[in-house]
Amino acid sequence: MQITDPVLTSGWGNNFHSLSSRASASTVAEAQEILAKASTARGLLATGLHRSYGDSALNSGGTLLDLTSMNHIRIDRASRIAVAGAGATIADLEKAALAQSLFPPIVPGTGYVTMGGAVAADIHGKSHHRTGSFSASLRRMTLLLSSGEVVDYTPKDVEFWATVGGLGLTGTLLEVELELREVTSNSVFVLEKRVKNLEEMITILAESDSDFEHTVAWIDLSGDYRGRGVVSLGNYCAKQVKSKEATSKGPTLPSIAGKNFITPLSVRAFNEIWYRKPLKNGESSLTKYMHPLDGINRWNNIYGTPGFLQYQFVIDVGKEQIFERLFAGLRALKAASFLGVLKKFGERSAAPLSFPRPGWTLTLDYSTSIPGLEKFLQEFDEELVAAGGRIYLIKDSRVDPALIPTMYPRLGEWRAVRDSMDPKGLWQSDQARRLHLC
Repeated sequence: MQITDPVLTSGWGNNFHSLSSRASASTVAEAQEILAKASTARGLLATGLHRSYGDSALNSGGTLLDLTSMNHIRIDRASRIAVAGAGATIADLEKAALAQSLFPPIVPGTGYVTMGGAVAADIHGKSHHRTGSFSASLRRMTLLLSSGEVVDYTPKDVEFWATVGGLGLTGTLLEVELELREVTSNSVFVLEKRVKNLEEMITILAESDSDFEHTVAWIDLSGDYRGRGVVSLGNYCAKQVKSKEATSKGPTLPSIAGKNFITPLSVRAFNEIWYRKPLKNGESSLTKYMHPLDGINRWNNIYGTPGFLQYQFVIDVGKEQIFERLFAGLRALKAASFLGVLKKFGERSAAPLSFPRPGWTLTLDYSTSIPGLEKFLQEFDEELVAAGGRIYLIKDSRVDPALIPTMYPRLGEWRAVRDSMDPKGLWQSDQARRLHLC
């Protein structure tokens, strides 16, 4: 076990960089040893694969604790219960589960998320309207507290729910126990529908909740910003398909200094091709359907040196007019999004800082170099809060900290539990300091 000199680390968006010491642990004893040497001045933060977009997995001047070696997975087929180490990924769990005709009931858009990250973000996927977020499948979590104590928590404990969506600030996750679901094959039946505008998209998604377990829509945010796109609906099916895993190492996009390939022209061309491509109507690989971008390694490099931000928010059903305000502002800026995803959420979890709640969630990617984007998003944040919406903290790069207590009205409750779990204030991150979370 060794703590390195400070090294430069960035989030997935490449828009934040920080110098942090690094240490790795493959056992609980090693993690405790690193903990004992950590300074409370800038603290300690457990990390995985650094797939969070902004600064939630950065700790400038402090120490990052790499737990990716703690990646064990054990599955009891009879009970459908999996036990996984903090460093095991969603892709690892999927592979192990599929070998026994099982699958995690909740998976995000990428398989490159560790169990630690999945809990810290309370991740969600295409099935949220049916299954809820990741915490709905959890039966137990084991945490290393700042005192050095190793403790088990279950959904009966307030500490469990403070840790879910808690951004790694309550303790270091060591292991989770979660329930898997039965599947009969490695595929899903996919039905895609091309839509001409946002109203049609919303109608189809709303009407598909009861018939399809997985629902999501790609939305074209370029050109005239009408909200045209493709709705993708899926159900587990019985037919086996031959396919390489979406999470196997695919081609890597190089990082070319100063080169940002995402421009209004390139995005409009891509979106036109994507809108016109043949629609799917049949069986598709389960992992490819769940993780469509994972076949391209380091796809974030396409934004070049400036990097990008991902902006995701949720708004209540019935307040869809806020989308038109967003589209109008982006159109005025000529800010075209390479990735636009619309999804309908189901019920919220009991966690104070968990993001998903009933309503519509929209996810956008934007280059940080777009003139006027930051000012517009600040104005839109105010309108979003006034309409009762909120942003996803794990993806945030720039929101005004004064808005967080309104977006997350149970923040005070979370802080109280967090302080009782970490009275030393050891667990820290750049995001926690930026947003005054702790």
